[in-house]
Amino acid sequence: MFVTDIMILAMSVYNNEGNTLKNSVMCSTWLSVLCACLLQLFSASVHAATSITHADADKVPLVFGLLPSESPVAKFKRYAPLRDYLQIMLQRQVLLETAKNFPEFLRRTRAGKYDFLETAPHFVLPVIDNGQYVVLTTITQPLSVQLVVKKTSPVQQIQELQGKLIATPSPRAIITRIGKEMLDSSGLHGNQQAQFRAYKTHNAAYEAVLGDQADAALISINIYNKAMQQKKAIRSIASSFSFPNMSIIAANSMPLRLRSRLQGALAGMLKRDEGRRVLSAMSYPGYRVAIAQEFYVLRKYSSMEQE
Repeated sequence: MFVTDIMILAMSVYNNEGNTLKNSVMCSTWLSVLCACLLQLFSASVHAATSITHADADKVPLVFGLLPSESPVAKFKRYAPLRDYLQIMLQRQVLLETAKNFPEFLRRTRAGKYDFLETAPHFVLPVIDNGQYVVLTTITQPLSVQLVVKKTSPVQQIQELQGKLIATPSPRAIITRIGKEMLDSSGLHGNQQAQFRAYKTHNAAYEAVLGDQADAALISINIYNKAMQQKKAIRSIASSFSFPNMSIIAANSMPLRLRSRLQGALAGMLKRDEGRRVLSAMSYPGYRVAIAQEFYVLRKYSSMEQE
């Protein structure tokens, strides 16, 4: 409507000059006015459309993917406080999602189903190398493998487990793989090798020890620390080298400003009362900013085809 009015006014000037704009100054003036008005209208329209687009984007929930290392019920219960905290800090709705198993979780990760996700350290490099994700944070405490036995067990060192049954998480889990390498380097191989039985979770592996279904178990330091808090009757007799812990990565498609806010919200939890309460509820020591180079030590384990 605004453009039509301008055109009518311009034509009126044209007609009032006897079907020709003899005054070149007047012609130039009105053409300038017309162009300026059209340019202003176009700019306002673009700005309005962009504002609507940004407003709509801000209303879209962020999907937080969770590694299926526990049952969905246990996982959602643990991460619900973090979800609520991030919703407040980011002023965005956050949805928790997981998968039925590791292969499905990795497929969803590759397919870009998650805006950001908690993942195992050996799953970080492949999606960083291809530019799909960027690493934001990792847990402040490094990860390691703990070889545990029952508190009342006579076993004191690795060599005493010759021919014994050792419970593990998934055979392709990084804790199992590094744990078996640790046993192998300690002489528990060949005729001296122990027997292994895989369980669905770390918790199930050490519970097998408590139930006298296994002589020892390979579990992560995270699970071991939680078991200690719960006063479980297990003890560690050996541990592996340290490497980055569970990490949070974000899709490269996430706006840089939002990624920075998310990283700051996570890394700053220890500085805020509410953040510390959330970490306590999760039994987590905290998050810190991480960089890709920290994960290079795990490159030989870093196939996205691994479970």
